[in-house]
Amino acid sequence: MAQTLPPTQILFGTSKKVFAHYFFPFPVSLDNVAPASDYYNTQYLTKNGESNKWLAQGGYLRQRPLGTTPSSSAAWLQLNMEAEIKAAMARGITGFAFDVMSVSEATGSDSPLQRLLAAALAVDSRFKIMVMPDISALQGDSSSVVQIIAAVAGSPTAYRLSDGRLVSSAFDAGLNSAAWWTSVLSQLNAQGIDVAFVPVFLGWQGSVEAFAPISYGISDWGTATAASASAQQADPGIVHSTYGKIFMMPINPQQFRPKDFTYWEAGNSASFRNGWMSAINGDADWVQLVTWNDFSESGQISPYTDATLRGDIGTGYYNMNAFYAAWFLTGQQPTITHDVLYYFYRREPGNAAGPAQSQLDTNVTGTVENDIELVAFLTAPGTLKITIGGTTYTQNAPAGITSLKMPAQPGVPLFTLSRNGTDVFSFVGGVQIYGLSGIPSGVQDLTYWSGSAAISGICSL
Repeated sequence: MAQTLPPTQILFGTSKKVFAHYFFPFPVSLDNVAPASDYYNTQYLTKNGESNKWLAQGGYLRQRPLGTTPSSSAAWLQLNMEAEIKAAMARGITGFAFDVMSVSEATGSDSPLQRLLAAALAVDSRFKIMVMPDISALQGDSSSVVQIIAAVAGSPTAYRLSDGRLVSSAFDAGLNSAAWWTSVLSQLNAQGIDVAFVPVFLGWQGSVEAFAPISYGISDWGTATAASASAQQADPGIVHSTYGKIFMMPINPQQFRPKDFTYWEAGNSASFRNGWMSAINGDADWVQLVTWNDFSESGQISPYTDATLRGDIGTGYYNMNAFYAAWFLTGQQPTITHDVLYYFYRREPGNAAGPAQSQLDTNVTGTVENDIELVAFLTAPGTLKITIGGTTYTQNAPAGITSLKMPAQPGVPLFTLSRNGTDVFSFVGGVQIYGLSGIPSGVQDLTYWSGSAAISGICSL
């Protein structure tokens, strides 16, 4: 990291909150097996996995969690969740928004939601869990939504406001009418559960008029493009002044969905950084990182890797998050105390071949960018260099934050920081970049791979 996080009492003591969207189908481990031979590596990351279920897509996922050493404890699922909470706190995240797709995921002591609530209590009760029924899965099943929200009401780590109201969100809340939600909230109130409702919309402007009277706040899922992330800056002010509600800002690092053959152009780190600056400059009340661990959409900020299990190829978004989260939570831009270089680039260009898929992945929004990006957090002015294929791109950079981009080409890039003609440090990027013929397996990989290095050494968990 480029700075030291403020003490936890400061991060947790502010009214601002940083939630990361938690998607339980992709925990650190699915089966408590050594990562090299676990379900991720043998099923999700192979084109023939799960009995060829994802053959057309060339495999379900392109990335996976770092994994962990198998545990001898019967409570390994909760212990892994505890490790995730510690990792999140270490980068300025103050809670998880738990996406719930069925009643069974929320009720019973061994359900994923109850395990996460218990894990937060075991690690730090200030780390809060906000329940988020997923309406795209639950549809109009009001009974299930009531049960899901009620299931967390007795937990000390469920997020509540200072006045005692239980906070509940809902993914794609606009699939049901405001009247439908009024009935749900009334049923909960009849059980003695007073809810502060913060619905998440897929486009909040069309729903806010109807939902504002029953909501404590408004949120949106957002879009993983640099332009849309910047355009969000005005949203908190509109919601504050027009509707008198809080606003939870979405921050999307990227979106690539192999299962759907789709991706959005995130512009390397631009969508992520622009989203954070919109939250900071727009005075958002809360933030939702989209996501902590949804590997099926490649939007995770938790540390990630691939079948090689290398630990240095997916930590960029995770480590960079600490700087912006501290800025957002405290209202003060952190002082950069360590030189850090972050890289973001794709394994192959957007128009590369994918012969192992039934169709190529198509861009949904934005113009394809085939760039290598180096983002520097510098304590003093320096010279940045990206070297690949015998070509070096150079840029003088002031103290502070600088982004340098160059067109991607086959090879492995070398990143360098120098001062006064002397290299301070340099490191080789994490993954090989391939040409238009595609990666050797023939499967398109349009995720942004990310990593970081600091003058004090490679950043890691």
